[in-house]
Amino acid sequence: MVSPHDLRSTFEAALLGPSPPTPSQRIELLHAVRCSVPLFKSFLSYPGPKASDRAEVESKEVRIPGSSPILLDDTDVQIALKLSDDLNLNEIECVRLLVAANSKWVLFGREPLEILRLTAGLWYMERRDLIASLHVLLRTVIVDEWLDADLISDIHKHLEDIFSSGLGQRLIFLIKELNREESAGLGGPSAEKYVLDFRGAIIERRAVVAGERLSLSHCLVLSILILQMTPKDVKDVFSILKDCCAEANSSTTHLQIIFSLLFTLIISLITDALNTTPEKPSKLFNDSSFGHEFHDLIMAPINDPNVEGFIDCVRFGWMIHVMIVQERSNSRATSGALPIHLADFHSCLEHVCSHNVFRFFLSGVLQTAAYQNQDEHIIYMYNGYLHKLMMCFLSYPLSRDKVKDMKDKAMSAISPYLLSGDRTLSSKQVSDIGYESFVSLLEFISEIYQFLMNSSSQKEPELLYGNEELWAFIHFAGEDHTNIHTLVAFLKLLGTLASTEEGASKVYELLHGKIFRSIGWSTLFDCLSIYDGMFKQALQTSGNLLPDIQEGDAQALVGYLNVLQKVVENGNPSERRRWFQDIEPLFKLLGYENVPPYLKGALRNAIASFIKVSPALKDTIWNYLEQYDLPVAVAPFSPIGQHAPSQIYDMQFELNEVEARRERYPSTISFLNLLNTLIAQEKDESDRGRRFVGIFRFVYDHVFGPFPQRAYADPYEKWQLVLSCLQHFQMALKMYNINKEESGKANNMSLSPGVADTSTIDSQIPALELLKDFMSGKIAFCNIMSIISLGADIIISERTSQSYGQLLEEALKLSLEILVLVMDRDIFLADFWRPLHQPLDVILSQNPNWIFTLLEYIRYDFSPQIQQNSIKIMSILSSRMIGLVQLVLKSNAAKCLVEDYAACLESRFEECESIENAKDDLGVLILQLLIDNINRPAPNVAHLLLRFDIDSPVEHSILQPKVHYSCLKVMLDNLEKLSRPDINTLLHEFGFQLLYELCMDPLTSGPTMYLLSTKKYLFFSKHLDTICTNPLPKRSHNQSLRVSMLHERAWLIKLLALELHTADMGESTHREACLSILSLCFTQIAGGNYQSPELSRTSEFDASNFAQRTTKKKKGHTWHSVLRLYCSSMKEMKEVKLKHEVGLVLELLDVVQFRTPDIGLQCPQLLPAFKFDAQVNDILKSSSTSEKGGVYYYSERGDRLLDLDALHEKLWQLCSQGSYTINDAEKTELRASIQQFLRWAWRYNKNLEEQAAQLHMLSGWSQIVEVSISKRMLLLEDRSQILFELLGASLSASASPDCTLRMAYVLSNVALTCMAKLRDERFLCPGGVDSDSVTCLDIISVKQLSNGACHSILYKLMMAILRNESSETLRRRQYALLLGYFQYCRSILNPDVPASILRYLLSTEHDDDDELNLQKIGKEQAELEGANFSIIKKEAQAIINLVTKDAMQGSEVGKPVSCYVLDAFLSIDRDKFFLNQLQSRGILRSCLTEINNFSCKPVQDAWCSLESQQRLCTLEAQLSLLLRVSDNYGKHGAQILLSMGALDQLGSSKAVLLQSQTSRWYGTPSARDRLGEADKKRLLVIPVLRLVSSLTSLVESSEYLEVKNKIVREVLDFVKGHQSTFNQILKEDISDADELTLERSNLVVSILSKVWPYEENDEYGFVQELFSMMHILFRFEFASSNFAKFEFPIYFKNI
Repeated sequence: MVSPHDLRSTFEAALLGPSPPTPSQRIELLHAVRCSVPLFKSFLSYPGPKASDRAEVESKEVRIPGSSPILLDDTDVQIALKLSDDLNLNEIECVRLLVAANSKWVLFGREPLEILRLTAGLWYMERRDLIASLHVLLRTVIVDEWLDADLISDIHKHLEDIFSSGLGQRLIFLIKELNREESAGLGGPSAEKYVLDFRGAIIERRAVVAGERLSLSHCLVLSILILQMTPKDVKDVFSILKDCCAEANSSTTHLQIIFSLLFTLIISLITDALNTTPEKPSKLFNDSSFGHEFHDLIMAPINDPNVEGFIDCVRFGWMIHVMIVQERSNSRATSGALPIHLADFHSCLEHVCSHNVFRFFLSGVLQTAAYQNQDEHIIYMYNGYLHKLMMCFLSYPLSRDKVKDMKDKAMSAISPYLLSGDRTLSSKQVSDIGYESFVSLLEFISEIYQFLMNSSSQKEPELLYGNEELWAFIHFAGEDHTNIHTLVAFLKLLGTLASTEEGASKVYELLHGKIFRSIGWSTLFDCLSIYDGMFKQALQTSGNLLPDIQEGDAQALVGYLNVLQKVVENGNPSERRRWFQDIEPLFKLLGYENVPPYLKGALRNAIASFIKVSPALKDTIWNYLEQYDLPVAVAPFSPIGQHAPSQIYDMQFELNEVEARRERYPSTISFLNLLNTLIAQEKDESDRGRRFVGIFRFVYDHVFGPFPQRAYADPYEKWQLVLSCLQHFQMALKMYNINKEESGKANNMSLSPGVADTSTIDSQIPALELLKDFMSGKIAFCNIMSIISLGADIIISERTSQSYGQLLEEALKLSLEILVLVMDRDIFLADFWRPLHQPLDVILSQNPNWIFTLLEYIRYDFSPQIQQNSIKIMSILSSRMIGLVQLVLKSNAAKCLVEDYAACLESRFEECESIENAKDDLGVLILQLLIDNINRPAPNVAHLLLRFDIDSPVEHSILQPKVHYSCLKVMLDNLEKLSRPDINTLLHEFGFQLLYELCMDPLTSGPTMYLLSTKKYLFFSKHLDTICTNPLPKRSHNQSLRVSMLHERAWLIKLLALELHTADMGESTHREACLSILSLCFTQIAGGNYQSPELSRTSEFDASNFAQRTTKKKKGHTWHSVLRLYCSSMKEMKEVKLKHEVGLVLELLDVVQFRTPDIGLQCPQLLPAFKFDAQVNDILKSSSTSEKGGVYYYSERGDRLLDLDALHEKLWQLCSQGSYTINDAEKTELRASIQQFLRWAWRYNKNLEEQAAQLHMLSGWSQIVEVSISKRMLLLEDRSQILFELLGASLSASASPDCTLRMAYVLSNVALTCMAKLRDERFLCPGGVDSDSVTCLDIISVKQLSNGACHSILYKLMMAILRNESSETLRRRQYALLLGYFQYCRSILNPDVPASILRYLLSTEHDDDDELNLQKIGKEQAELEGANFSIIKKEAQAIINLVTKDAMQGSEVGKPVSCYVLDAFLSIDRDKFFLNQLQSRGILRSCLTEINNFSCKPVQDAWCSLESQQRLCTLEAQLSLLLRVSDNYGKHGAQILLSMGALDQLGSSKAVLLQSQTSRWYGTPSARDRLGEADKKRLLVIPVLRLVSSLTSLVESSEYLEVKNKIVREVLDFVKGHQSTFNQILKEDISDADELTLERSNLVVSILSKVWPYEENDEYGFVQELFSMMHILFRFEFASSNFAKFEFPIYFKNI
């Protein structure tokens, strides 16, 4: 049977996701629904205690079906029996729970009480999952109508079957039973009162049970629409409702349960009545006695006032039910009477109206925090049925008459201004006035539609529009108002209906026309003008004495203004511009001191709605405010609490003297909101907000500064005031960038009260003043911290229990955002402002409790934004405070913080909706926080949150995710399942990155890699053959998912490569992990079962020494056979069958091979006529981020992307700053052009991210390939074939047109590694360098790839080199690869060794008669060289052009390798083809010219630079090329060089002079430090002498006269020109010389011996030096070590 947790996960993944379920999800969903039917039919029914089972448990051996016997100890028995007693649960079931708890958390080492609580918590988690599963199904069928109708129908059928079997009655029973003080409910007196949740946090059992009851009550409400309740069910629910209402429990959860029961009854009654037809009678009235019984039951007297109001609501629903049933049954011939007596109906109707049930619905239900904080879908359902309830009440004749009577009484009850003029009326007198019921009715209807209009899940707009009954009531209620209170209530209803665009248009037309005689827009504006005229006249006649505005008029004006505000805010943008042409009357009353503050508040709120109508109207509003509204004085101010009375009536006076006395602040709140809205629309930021400094000072000094000390009649207004201030501060910090000059100037000013003359204030920048406050811990900082210091628990309580809770939450969010904004700038400013001002972390560290409070908001799950800011603050503090972890440990808050972060991460993994912006993703923020902290000094935040041992060295930690709840456990559990990839793909990506970073860090790598390689996780081999090779989503379908999956695979592959690289093969876990990875990547295990070989503890054992021990007197062993011999000797190798193919690793390469989207900056033109292209390109070329005035930002992965908002703003600024006049048509075209530009920018971002992801995965692939073949090659069979396939695949991929330049660079590195390993496979001595057992046969018969395979490699390499998009950097690697290929193809037999000698060596080593066919080997080698020549010849024109261009025009780094490639071409040349090609391109002459132009300046350290060393390498390569021409083509080649003046060029070159200057240059201390003996050997003397010696070969093959006249003269001139070099070499002591010194001597002797005989005199003394050298050599003993080791080098070697 499927587990409740899996059931819930399946349902949520398929039904609550952002998109409809896929076909596979749909199949899985329907299968799960069918499997869940037995679970739901026995819903939360568990076997009870049983004596026999108790005895079995006490016997300490328990048998659970489907498992082996379980042995228990005494503690286990006690815990199981205690669980049975506490939960009324069967003893065997309790043992099953213990086993499950141990599997989930590892109970070993825990206290018995902790085990008991964990196990009980697990049981409640299973129950919660089952309840949640039912709730998801019910919600899907009832609410989520957007899903496929057939799917909904299938689920509906199953639910009908389940509820028909009695699930509804079971829900009612559970809601009642769980509220009892017994083991099956809240727990008995001896039961354990606490349980541990999945985090390990202690929770009261009562709270858990209350949560279950609430979920069950929600399921009960939804179930009514699946299957109608029976009369008995209705009575039972009513009984439970009465009992719950009578309880003295005012908790939010308890109230929500009451609401659910109340609406269960109301919805049940309404749906039953609305489903009644003449053919289908009411289901409830099928029971003839039900009507009278239930009526008597609900009408019974109730003395408890807590119960009365809710029962009145039920009575109201019952009355509507009876009325609908009567109305719908009238057409039936069999019945024409009410189900109850008519007198009873009227008495019920009169009762609910006289008790004003509408007022209780408002104050007791809809306006409570408990109601408003419920699930949005539940609230929408409740209000939807309240809508139906009220529409029936307003439309049916029996109740319509009552409504008319209520209105008549309200209109005739009292004169319009009695209540406003007489404040001595008692509450009883007020209730007796008669208008209250009708006013409550209007307000109740308004509140219902307020919820419906504001609901984001609104799905039935026809509830308001096209609703004839509603609009008929509006017309009725709006006529003939004689009472202010009814007028105000009616206007409030109109304002609610104007909350959408259609409603705003409808309401505007109602008040614009003549539908109502006394209500209209003209009434509003006429009244404002009349009062303005009256006040002006009074000022002219009586001075300062102004008449008061009657309170009734003020309230009516407020009602009108609220309607005006809603209409303008929500009206159609194009229509509302024409609605109100003259808004000046709205401003005229603002400056009068006798106007009530609440009226000023309404006026300003209405004015604020006009700001976004048009930019011109915004400027008009500024002008009118300066003309009419109260001024904000910019003057010296007094300290807080010592306000000096102002001489004028300004905002300061009104706040401190008028509103403060009344303890209400509507005027100030509206004033700040209006200014905030205006300032937010400002685009000119040139003055950094200086023009608003007066407003800022007013907010800072007079509003926000003293707000904690003020008295408030309504806490709601307090937090409104705080919100306005915080919004102003946030804007000041966000809108304006601060530069260094302003920061330096601001340091000379102070926010202290004593220095505030007007000139100083005028020059202040609000953002800087606010930053100085925070960085010195002043007023604003302290007040914000006082809000934050309330703590998460208090704010959660206020949020759920108080009407102002949402405002408090918003204030907290803004406070945290302001702190984050300050922390973004404080480090920069602290450099200018120290020591008076310090970074915010220094200020916070003065009170550690501030830090703890900031960090604990991670658990505030009501608002993701608050959690985001808490994480950001943690990230900033962790980067600045080295001792943050120790500080947390001292506070004993570490455990809670670790669990809160883990719970937040787990909650994010379980979400069913994707988050578009990764910067708002809590899971990504947490994982980035951990990644950023890994490399910081230990112990750091990552160590803390991942549960490393921070009390001892971190590297010695033993990670136990199954024991400790932490982010590590959450991450590993979810990476194991990889569920919901479309939603959690970013979390998976960063999870793999986190593991990789942990394995890379020297402190955490050991514990982490050990954990991942254990059998509990087997992490290194789990996903390689699944997620890594699955096809990627199409770019057009979901590019973000495609990008994230590429990164996810990249991190996983890099993690596996790291394991292969660092694993200790002596550890069994790591050894098995490596073998598993290699078997998946390179070979397939045919048998499936094998035991890993026991290898050496070192990560790389010595192959040569190992081969010596195992290959003595063996012939032709492959490395795999050697490995088998070794493993056999260890007695741990079983028979393994390996399939010789490279499988998965090439599949990974196939995944990443696709055409990369274009990321070129060919942006579209804005308007060609205005020539903006140059400015746009300048904007795009600037690398500045949006925070520094640019248009770029760095994503969470580090990609530099275009900030679309900043780019949009820059483009509009560019267009507006031009000198062109743009007409309306061009504006429209420009707007469309900008939108097209932004779409291009969006595509650019997406394509850039995909290209980076593709390259990232390819880099990971290259790592795992290179590590495998470099360090773990001995573990693989048929290595040459593997290397060949990898090399071929890499070359083919790099030659592909889909391959980018960067990808080709990565692939060329892989190819280089493969080629190097191929060379090693062929040329490394099989038995080791010092082995005596290696025979000549072993060397000659080393395996080589077939000629066909070699030709394939060369052909692919040619294609890769000649690819369209290339660079010198890439070609250098490709040239190196080509040289490696030629070296691999070189014959292992030296052609200078005679074949007879080889035959003799072979015959002496082997006793058999088999003779090696040396001719066959030579033939195959010749064929290979010929084929190589032919392949290159086909592409000769292109390839030689490319190489010669690099050799002649390339950089100093690229020239040498290009020359060596040409050298290699010449080495395989036939018929002088390549030589002619090089001659025709002038490369040889170019080399000679560069050699001639070589200059050496004997400056100290001149040749220590990298540039000089590169130049030396280039010259050496050029000399090698020239030497190849002379050597390979004999006399012809030498003559070519001589004809080009080679000796003259060499003679005039300074290269040979280096020999004579070397001793002088290297004598300096710095040179000796930088260049050692090896550097001396790289000088150019030997290559030059080799070339000259090669050219002297013409002396021997030429006639005497020709020699004397030409060749000899040139050589002699060269020798004479470099006499000092020759003398120095001849005088070198060769008694203890190295090989290079001997070679120099031999070359000089060779040259002199060939040309000096033609010299007639010995004025240079060369002959004497030669005889001296001979004398020294002859004195050597024959057996001396130097002479024995001396060999004359072979100068001209094959390449």
